[in-house]
Amino acid sequence: MKKGMSIKTKVAITSIVFMVVLTAVIALVGYTLYRNSVMESYTTYADTVLEYAYRETVKYGFGDMIAAREMPEGYEELRTELNRIKDSSKIEYLYAVYFEDIEDIHSLHYAINAKTRAELSNGSPLEQIYTYMGKPCEEGAFEDDTLTILQRAVKSAKPDNGTLDGYSSEYGHMLNGYRVILDSNDNAAGLICVEIDINRINTGLRHYVYTVISIAAAFTAATVLLYLFNTKRYLVGPIERIAKSSDSFVRKMQDNTDPEELVFEDAGVKTGGELKLLADNVKSLADGVSAYMANLKAATAEKERIGTELALATKLQAAFVPSIFPPFPERSEFDIYASMNPAKEVGGDFYDFYLIDDDHLCLLIADVSGKGIPAALFMMVSKIILQSCAMLGRSAAEILTKTNEAICSNNKESMFVTVWLGILEISTGKLTCANAGHEYPALMRRGGSFGLFRDKHGLVIGGMDGLKYKEYELTLSPGDKLFVYTDGVPEATDADNELFGTERMLEALNEEPGACPERILKNVRAAVDGFVSGAEQFDDLTMLCLEYHGKEGDTSNE
Repeated sequence: MKKGMSIKTKVAITSIVFMVVLTAVIALVGYTLYRNSVMESYTTYADTVLEYAYRETVKYGFGDMIAAREMPEGYEELRTELNRIKDSSKIEYLYAVYFEDIEDIHSLHYAINAKTRAELSNGSPLEQIYTYMGKPCEEGAFEDDTLTILQRAVKSAKPDNGTLDGYSSEYGHMLNGYRVILDSNDNAAGLICVEIDINRINTGLRHYVYTVISIAAAFTAATVLLYLFNTKRYLVGPIERIAKSSDSFVRKMQDNTDPEELVFEDAGVKTGGELKLLADNVKSLADGVSAYMANLKAATAEKERIGTELALATKLQAAFVPSIFPPFPERSEFDIYASMNPAKEVGGDFYDFYLIDDDHLCLLIADVSGKGIPAALFMMVSKIILQSCAMLGRSAAEILTKTNEAICSNNKESMFVTVWLGILEISTGKLTCANAGHEYPALMRRGGSFGLFRDKHGLVIGGMDGLKYKEYELTLSPGDKLFVYTDGVPEATDADNELFGTERMLEALNEEPGACPERILKNVRAAVDGFVSGAEQFDDLTMLCLEYHGKEGDTSNE
């Protein structure tokens, strides 16, 4: 079978992609915040320059000059003051404009402009450098949107500072600050304007972005390396060692190594948590297989010891499923009981339940193809894989999908297992379920009776690689009960080869529907035993019943 991408490669790719995305997000957020801060700073600066210029226009009565369209003696004195302001400021333009016809946005004319000493020192005549009262503004000097805003400001006659981002084909992107100039009668005559080149701002922003990206890239590289190092040490490394030890053990088994030499090499997992549990379980399984094979070899030489060896295997298998009831005496939200009776000394059926966390209980029941020792070994492997996937916090469908992938990766004997699995959210009663070719569950609502819940089945686990299982949801209310079982219950056969069937099973369940889970299972077993009437049990018989109490543990039947 073709191998897929290794977990080491997947972790590396995932880490790099995550950090690259994180870097991009940091750069984008940083750029946005920095740009807003810079623009706010430049807006404040434009307001300051505009305030000084406005005071000079008031001082020289510039509003009356614009209103009269005249350039008296104070006109050039005002220009001198505006030149001084521009010369000491970091702005591109300082000028005043007015609308010849306030209703026509394209009737904008210049009233005055200011120049720095550097601009005046190029030797050109002042008539070419300065703009005088009444000169029409160049075509394309302002966008129509900008002209509309300026027109609106003049019409309002409010001497408040305003700013806008403008663009024109003549001057490019500019941050424009403006203020209405009033005449002596408090009528709006024109506007005093300052402009700052946004391109200069953008150059600084680009430099900032490059710096942020460089620092973020360096930080990302360091973080990825550190993450990969820790992942290798605490996750990938332990998994690879477990896989290596397991592969070595399986190869020894395939080579018919003597049981005394069939030793599982300790993976040396010291990290604790689920990986340590997985390593210990795999080693425990391998040691159990080694011990069993050694015992089996001895049993073939001494036939009288076969019974002892099978009894040991029965104990090993029985120890692999929960057998202490109640299993969670400190939890009042639910009651659970299960039983397993193999047809032979060991079988392929199994049930399991465990808390994934404080609010999630995993329930499952399964039936492995075949009987005896092969089925028991396959049962233990399947149980470990299912539990390992569930403890990683996966959904019901994902647990079955991942388990199928693991079993199909090395299923040379073409064995399979049917599984019904549910994850109960204890606080709400929501039960998320998935079914891989298993029997229909039986459900009883509070005060009602048991009936089959005909859920949708997926293919058995181990039957085909690449399957994706689907899940469904049930909501349990306090007093509701759930009964799951293997086919050994409805297919129990009497001496006349008649099947017990689901109808008799439902009758047994509803004999005392209000009873506790333990009583319900005993009623079903008694009904099966009475039906077969001493006939040989040919299939494993496994059952599990859950009663949901809810937060308050209320199971009273009204």
